[in-house]
Amino acid sequence: MNCEDMTRIPQLNNVLNMKAGAAGMKNTIRWIYFADCLQCVKNEYHVEDCIHGDEFVVLTNPDVTEDKNKLMALITSMIDYGIAALGINEGQILPELIEYCNKEGLPLFELPEKFPLVDLSQILCKRLVLEENNRNLEEQVFASILDAEHLNRDSVLEQAQFLGIDLTGSFCVVEFVFGKNRRGSKDLLSTGQEIRSIINMEFSFYSGNVLVMPQTGSVLALVSTDRISDEDLKAVLKRIIENAERKHHICLKAGIGSSVEYLEDVKSSRREAAEAVKVASVSDTEERIFFYKEQGIYTFISKVTDSRFLDDYVVKNIGKLIDADEINNGSLCETLESFLNHNCNVKETAQSLIIHRNTLNYRLNKIRELLGVDFENLDTCLELKLAFMIRSYRGRK
Repeated sequence: MNCEDMTRIPQLNNVLNMKAGAAGMKNTIRWIYFADCLQCVKNEYHVEDCIHGDEFVVLTNPDVTEDKNKLMALITSMIDYGIAALGINEGQILPELIEYCNKEGLPLFELPEKFPLVDLSQILCKRLVLEENNRNLEEQVFASILDAEHLNRDSVLEQAQFLGIDLTGSFCVVEFVFGKNRRGSKDLLSTGQEIRSIINMEFSFYSGNVLVMPQTGSVLALVSTDRISDEDLKAVLKRIIENAERKHHICLKAGIGSSVEYLEDVKSSRREAAEAVKVASVSDTEERIFFYKEQGIYTFISKVTDSRFLDDYVVKNIGKLIDADEINNGSLCETLESFLNHNCNVKETAQSLIIHRNTLNYRLNKIRELLGVDFENLDTCLELKLAFMIRSYRGRK
């Protein structure tokens, strides 16, 4: 549920009067937090002990709302921990707070003083619990789709319709993979739920509801390719990655599988999404978004399921170089790979490796002797280039 959804709850008609922060109406609400407890007024209050992100914070204590310095300090610290919205009793909203919420895109709602807070809590909590149950059902539907061998199409479509999700048309799978430099002490489950909230919020602008399923170390999303272009999809994924980094200090990479028309083929798109991230990790690119269809020759390599065949190809073409480097702690593999990457141009290769041209020519002669190859032969160069690409893809095993 986001802030916009909250205002549409029938029982809350004429209860939530928006005063500021319209830009944040798509903020996801995970829970409601009443910040009127005595500890919130004390100087030793620690926001991080009570705010964990995506809360609708209700604050009606005059000791706080009428003290501008205390109020602004409290709200500023809560925003740093990712609250979704703020509710304050009518007559207690300061002009400075309105200005601040507009600047930060934090929805600010004025609450009728006569409306019981316990009723507000019950209404929102029931809605949030219902949504949690629906999320569990969404994951079951997504898991059923991925289990193509036992897919009951009619049952899946019926459950999706109940959830308000249209599974007609074409889809692709996007996999958001957590980077190794993920900071913080949160467990993977909590991390996955945080990413899920961001995904739902961002896609709500374009393609409506999407199926999302957290995994160990990643989160999957099933996206309609009929309702969003590749360009818009890339823009959405970029915002998701940026929000995850800014709000939760999570480094993400996104792999996008091919678009498929049949639910039975979604499993293939999911596999391609994972391969896209794996393939991209071979290079040193700083990019975070990878379409499987744009990975060039690596898409071909990833289709080869016989790992031994790939490893044998590497050994056949550059195995002697690998062995020589291991024995002599040398750099013949690095030299040849750079030479091939620079289209067999001696000058550019020497500059790239920061070595003298004579040194490079000496190494190249050594490589010719070991492999018995002729760099004037285009087919030979292609085979060697492919061997290095396979080696990188296989994790330099």
